Amino acid sequence: MSRNIPTNTDLSNEIFAPTNYFDLTNLEQGKILQFQQEILQLVVLGNNYKEICEQVCLLMEQLLDNAVATVMLLDKEKQCMNVFAAPSVPEECVVQLNGLRPGPEAGSCGNAVFRQEAVFVESTLEDPRWQSIRKLAVDFNILSCWSMPVRSKGNECIGSFALSSFEHRLPSTFHRKLLEIGSFIIGIALEQQKMNEQLYLSSKVFENSTEAIMIADTGKTIISTNKALNKITGYTEEEVIGKSVSIMVSIRHSSKFFQKIWLSVKQYGHWQGEVWNRNKHGREYPAWFSITAVHSEDGIISYYLVNFSDITDKKKSDEIIWRQANFDSLTGLPNRNMFYDRLNHDIKNASRLGTQLAVLFIDLDRFKEVNDSFGHSIGDALLMEAAKRLSNCVRETDTVARLGGDEFTIILNGINNQRCAETIIQMILQELAKPFHLNTKSAYVSASIGVTFFPDDASSTDLLMKNADQAMYAAKNNGRNCWSCFTSNMRAATEIRSKIAYELRNALRDHQLYLMYQPIIELATGNVHKAEALIRWQHPEQGTIYPAEFIAIAEETNLITEIGDWVFKQAANQVAQWQAHFDTEFQISVNKSPKQFISKMSDWVNHLNELELNGRSIIVEITENLLLDIHELVVQQLLNFRDAGVQVAIDDFGTGYSSLSYLKKFDIDYLKIDRSFISNLDSESNDSILCEAIITMAHRLDMKVIAEGVETDSQKQLLIAMGCDYGQGYFFSKPLTADKFEAFLQKG
Repeated sequence: MSRNIPTNTDLSNEIFAPTNYFDLTNLEQGKILQFQQEILQLVVLGNNYKEICEQVCLLMEQLLDNAVATVMLLDKEKQCMNVFAAPSVPEECVVQLNGLRPGPEAGSCGNAVFRQEAVFVESTLEDPRWQSIRKLAVDFNILSCWSMPVRSKGNECIGSFALSSFEHRLPSTFHRKLLEIGSFIIGIALEQQKMNEQLYLSSKVFENSTEAIMIADTGKTIISTNKALNKITGYTEEEVIGKSVSIMVSIRHSSKFFQKIWLSVKQYGHWQGEVWNRNKHGREYPAWFSITAVHSEDGIISYYLVNFSDITDKKKSDEIIWRQANFDSLTGLPNRNMFYDRLNHDIKNASRLGTQLAVLFIDLDRFKEVNDSFGHSIGDALLMEAAKRLSNCVRETDTVARLGGDEFTIILNGINNQRCAETIIQMILQELAKPFHLNTKSAYVSASIGVTFFPDDASSTDLLMKNADQAMYAAKNNGRNCWSCFTSNMRAATEIRSKIAYELRNALRDHQLYLMYQPIIELATGNVHKAEALIRWQHPEQGTIYPAEFIAIAEETNLITEIGDWVFKQAANQVAQWQAHFDTEFQISVNKSPKQFISKMSDWVNHLNELELNGRSIIVEITENLLLDIHELVVQQLLNFRDAGVQVAIDDFGTGYSSLSYLKKFDIDYLKIDRSFISNLDSESNDSILCEAIITMAHRLDMKVIAEGVETDSQKQLLIAMGCDYGQGYFFSKPLTADKFEAFLQKG
């Protein structure tokens, strides 16, 4: 080719000057008008945008001989270009063009997008702008190529429109005008299609929304609705078009209610909230409404978009969730959460009015025995009946709640003095003491009630509950089936207990605990074959502390297992010494707390094996109530003791609630008659009859009997006459230290 290829800079002034219709001949102007009409007609008729782009290409090819047209678009990432429409381009060429990256050497189309301006290349075989895709020009005989950027509505470059010729040439004014118009119309078609897709999507959302939607004009007259509105309200579109939006709302709302809603829409452009609706058949239901004002470009409200949904099921679900969170599922009473809310509210109300209120903490006595004896279903029935009885004892202004298990609480509002509360409390005690007839069973319980008053005892929720709890335990200690009023002494006692619990943690570590041993005498011979190990605490400030003051606290704080293991090991080591020096059959009895049974099972037996001691060296003393606990670990440990030869004694026999069936089920070796039966023992007393019955029963079951608390020779002689096997008490000896006990043994 003889002429030089101008650079892009050279062409900018020559080619990129705006093309004017006056530069065209009448024939060229006519062709352009015809081209525009044909394409715009396709756009107006809503033809598919790809078909429109292909038609633009075909019309352009008719107006320029020996050329093909292509439309290439950027991908979503704006990184690569792909052929969108090229009806006359071979498929092999399309494959090579796809994935073209815009750049200074990426041909006419790649440059047009890269520079965002028209690019006209006269010779693709020589122009540097075709350097990276020169092979394409050679393979398909593309000798010149003119490309225009295609722009979206926001003037963003989204692709290119190009004419590729099979001869070397530059576009005439007419061809440049065609390219301008073609790229412009393609941009319109693509933008229109985008709008059509958005409108289609919006219409689908409108039609398929699960929420009812209606569009109203500025007079609040309905002009359009969706299918969900018919499903929710029963109204068809024909029945509501032209009607006021108020056709669907309940008459329970006043006109002022709706005035506030529309005022909010006017001021803020939006409102949402709960409204009672009414369907076509008059049924009212709760609905969640949203109203949005649609403004025109000049800011004036043109329409109102109203959407709502039936929230009946949601409110039912919310109600269920709320009830589950705030009410006891078994009794229907308020639970702990609701009780605390009400107590906080009632405290504020009483403070404002200057009145008093009482808080009652109620624990059912012996409820565990009902569960163990009759089963949990009967226990649940008892709790439900107890809840009814409690509710019948109080006034409508009071609150009865179940905290859990067999614990109930009551708030008595408007209490002017303690006497007002006493009347209700006495009624509660009487009602709960009545028999519970449950199916074919009759059960009996009672109640221990703790009472505290606001504001006399405390002014906070937590402190009131703590006070009531302390008072309830005081009622338990007073014999149950009674009530106790909180006093400041209880708080002091609690503080002392807390201090003891804290100091007890260090007692073992600091070697403050030690054992005393009380002889157990064989009554028939006066010989000493046994001793009971009794723990003492040598406190650095308070001196000797007896187990009654700290064992219960050790159980509450779970220190009892560690302390109990220490006692056992001390006793085992001691019995090994006394068997070696005094009597190979000597035994030491060790008390084991019920809480210790719910722990490691075989440690004691293993320790005896390590010391090479016979299992009969130790007697484990348990309480009667432990035999009521059918926990698997309790049964297993008692069986382990039996298998190892460790003997078991029931301590304080006669004060618990075990039955003969339990005595027969487990291998019990000794019954220890509680000291309360021995203290008033004489030949004429009922205690004498009870003791003799216990001794006779035990011997029939192949058990030995140990009488505790023997303090006089008369008691000793009566026990010998009854056939009692062993005696223990101050008449024989007080608890002794190990060295003094050895001296006692040496005396015989």
